[in-house]
Amino acid sequence: MSWKSKRSLKEKFALKNSLAKEALSEFLGTFILIALGCGCVGQDVLSRGAYGGPMTVSLGFAMAVTIAVYVSGGVSGGHINPAISLAMCVTGRLKWTKLPIYILAQFLGAFVGAVAVFGIYYDAFMEYSNGILEVTGPNATAHIFATYPAPYLSLINGFADQWLCHEPSQGFGPKALHSHRRMGDGSIHSWK
Repeated sequence: MSWKSKRSLKEKFALKNSLAKEALSEFLGTFILIALGCGCVGQDVLSRGAYGGPMTVSLGFAMAVTIAVYVSGGVSGGHINPAISLAMCVTGRLKWTKLPIYILAQFLGAFVGAVAVFGIYYDAFMEYSNGILEVTGPNATAHIFATYPAPYLSLINGFADQWLCHEPSQGFGPKALHSHRRMGDGSIHSWK
């Protein structure tokens, strides 16, 4: 095989459609976020705290977000969250026609990431829960993949927690700390 034929073979399999590249990037980024992040939670919960704790979960999720954004940021912006993609559409930084594709790619990436965590920890899940997977109770495992409000939390306090406390830190925190961010390809993307 000559060098020229190798090159043409590579070109045959290269993605030419920029939207397909962006969708694949969002899929991969979201997959990494869920597989690494929920994997940290799974290790902590399923080992009953023997191989993890709040610090390892926090650091693990932080690293998962960092790696996911770093991997996908140079191609699609590294949204890895439908809420961020929607916000980018509202602010005019992403075309509305791309939003359904981004959300679908993120959904599929998250689902495949969760399936990977469940598959990797399948034996631990079965031993931990005696084969009965529950959302609540002493052997609950659903909180590995999602968060649930405490039974005492009212609707108003839940709204206040999510919108008044978390939303400003998610939207304004990064912008206040950094006016620019560096992506994996060496380019700088402005938050402006």
